[in-house]
Amino acid sequence: MFVFMKRSLKSRLLRCTVNTLAAFSITFVGLSMAWRAEAQQTATAHAPARINVSIPQTDSRGMATLEVAISAFRKPSSGNIGGVVRLKGPGGSAVEVGRFTIMPAQSFTASNSGEEQRYRFDVTSALKQLGVKAGSAEVEVALIDRSSGQVPAGTELQLGQVQISMR
Repeated sequence: MFVFMKRSLKSRLLRCTVNTLAAFSITFVGLSMAWRAEAQQTATAHAPARINVSIPQTDSRGMATLEVAISAFRKPSSGNIGGVVRLKGPGGSAVEVGRFTIMPAQSFTASNSGEEQRYRFDVTSALKQLGVKAGSAEVEVALIDRSSGQVPAGTELQLGQVQISMR
């Protein structure tokens, strides 16, 4: 078998084919990794969106705000869809920091940051409760249906930029 492979790899066409397949395989694996990372930023009826956010150095007298941008939303045929926003510290515990409702209740995909829907939450007490002064935390956004309680299948919400700022 080794002799057969050695003879066949002398063919330029076969070598180019093998190299092309290897390059496509590496590219496919690389792209699928980026897709999985992006998928964490999508909330569905069954799983919340999660994204890491850096926390700037806090001043005990200052106010910390979390800004969550929604870059895309797929609305179900019925329902009043919103989200529950939680902040998770390094220890794994989570604190709810607020809720929002998608208004107007229609599907959209933002083509630039001006078309995103933005929601702002005061997270000063949540950061104190979690004992986080600087570093990073995880923001979790879970979908809720404010009318029936059950989020319909097919509902999706894509997070855009998420950041904490100090004032």
